[in-house]
Amino acid sequence: MQKSYHIPSNKISNRVKKQLVEAMMYEGLIDYDEVSNGVFHLYGKKRTYCCNGRRSAFDRIRLNESNIFQLLPDDQEKEVTIDELLKECTNDEHVYKRVYHELSQTIRLCEWNQKHITLPLSRRHSSYEELESEVVEGHPYHPCFKSRTGFTLDDHKAYGPEGKQVFTLKWTAAKRNNVHVSLHEDEQKFWKRELGEDMWHELNEQLTQAGATFEEYTFLPIHPWQWQSLYPQVSHLLATGELILLSDKGDQYRATQSVRTLWNQSNPNKAYLKLPMNMVNTSSLRTISSPSICAAPFISEWLEKILQSDPYLAHDAELVMLKEYAGISVESKERSKLHGQLGVIWRESIRTYMNEDEEAVPFTALMMIERDGQLFIDKWLAQYGVENWVERLVEVSVVPVWHLLVAHGIAIEAHAQNMIMLHRNGWPTRIVLRDFHESIEYTNEFVSDSRLVPDFEKIHREYRNAAADHYYWMSSVEALRELVMDTLFVFHFSELAYLLEEKTSLNEELFWKKIKMAISNHLKKHPGLQHRHQKIQYEKPEIYVESLVTKKLQNEQKEYRHLVKNVFSQID
Repeated sequence: MQKSYHIPSNKISNRVKKQLVEAMMYEGLIDYDEVSNGVFHLYGKKRTYCCNGRRSAFDRIRLNESNIFQLLPDDQEKEVTIDELLKECTNDEHVYKRVYHELSQTIRLCEWNQKHITLPLSRRHSSYEELESEVVEGHPYHPCFKSRTGFTLDDHKAYGPEGKQVFTLKWTAAKRNNVHVSLHEDEQKFWKRELGEDMWHELNEQLTQAGATFEEYTFLPIHPWQWQSLYPQVSHLLATGELILLSDKGDQYRATQSVRTLWNQSNPNKAYLKLPMNMVNTSSLRTISSPSICAAPFISEWLEKILQSDPYLAHDAELVMLKEYAGISVESKERSKLHGQLGVIWRESIRTYMNEDEEAVPFTALMMIERDGQLFIDKWLAQYGVENWVERLVEVSVVPVWHLLVAHGIAIEAHAQNMIMLHRNGWPTRIVLRDFHESIEYTNEFVSDSRLVPDFEKIHREYRNAAADHYYWMSSVEALRELVMDTLFVFHFSELAYLLEEKTSLNEELFWKKIKMAISNHLKKHPGLQHRHQKIQYEKPEIYVESLVTKKLQNEQKEYRHLVKNVFSQID
């Protein structure tokens, strides 16, 4: 049983409190009025709260961290606690305890970072890989932005990206009768390339010593934290020979921002490995379902065919998609207990695509403020001009994602952690997209070439006769628009738009006008897309967005949504 931690009153808890209240207001978890310009009153079950802030695009609420109070009858103000606010959201004691722990764990891990992590005065000169560790801020909307349930402080230091610690994987062999291997090449050739000749021979020798053969087993890496967490459950697999423990040697890895995706420090040109971890971070349990592991290479192959056949994506935009080219998942007889717990996806390294004169930066870094008080991108904005730089960023990042939706009927989850910007001296050159195995959607009616769509029913039995809106195939074009606008605009570019208004001369309205103009100009260059674009209806007065915190508090259905005003309907 996990220990409960007292939530202190400090800057970190103020940030968590702020993001919790913003979500409560945004998702309709509490009634409120704007009683005067920038002053909000929130009406709880028995109490009234007061806070200061303002509305921004898509109805997003932006509050001041230090001004959230309970109003007392004599017009006195009392600082409100996270405990009180959370009780306004739920009457379920189990839910309350679970979410309270995630909020307190977020604060606890942030406090550890504050005490033990020394960031450079400026992260502007850090390499892409180092930025994956140095962007410590976490999700700017979700209040459980560093919950990492199950992590001790030692785990956080060893396996969180902030600690910059290197570690090797637990290498095992899994019996093939319980394993799905998803590859588009000879398996031995694959393993020799990925492992290297020495490691390939060493693992095979250990397999032989265990009285087994490669024909009966395949190799499976496991995250060391996951191995420790799962050991009581997998011990019977070791006892029955379904799993054989091999070496913990091999390449050294480090965690990226997502924690469960690792980059290869021994050779950064080699693949990233995405490994399931039985933890909750922000809004999701970070296991990986077996069907999506199996589908990953097929989805990447599908996207690659589209990329190569589309002159704009392949040549004009020079879009980069990091292919997930291999996957292995284990489905034991104890499947209900281990589903999504053992598996791996290999994803191409960004280093295989970068030109010598290009650098890479995670999109999450573009929204960061450095210790000097200036934006991470401040010098680029000064060098190129705010408007010119923003126009170029939109051209290389927003337009390709939108083109993929309109021209091909494919929606991707383009939030900041799934996008990387390539640049030359700060001038955006290309966009890199990643993480497709669980975050791509289409409809049979709107997809442009149904012949290219993977035959999902043959990939995994769970896809057979599955209803729409459960996996990749949706029941409406509106669902595709919702995914793209949610992730690309509402919870992504809105952060940059807000910061630019706060820190520069570019106001939010002009920012969104530039995106609208970029989409319009693209359609003028591709007039054949106009009819398909009309079906997207991205200028509807109100659109649905995902209720991220409501989902965490309710968790009774797959989707929770709420309506917001659409900024694209409000500007000319």
